[in-house]
Amino acid sequence: MTLPILAKTMSESSLRAVSAVIQAKRIKLTIEEARYLAKRALKFKLERGRLPDILSADAWEKRMAEGVDFFEKKSKRAT
Repeated sequence: MTLPILAKTMSESSLRAVSAVIQAKRIKLTIEEARYLAKRALKFKLERGRLPDILSADAWEKRMAEGVDFFEKKSKRAT
């Protein structure tokens, strides 16, 4: 029952950030699939002027964002 109370005290941007972290933990990709999705995300950015959103209602945009997130995590682990 603490979730509704927590949700009332958090801003929309904070809730979105928490949701994005939860979504990112669920990602299961191979390195090849992530590479392909990240390349498509770059094309998406060139076309629309922004990176794909992991919280998007569009499944394809969400998947591209997952590929980008996968590579961001990989690069952080490597350093």
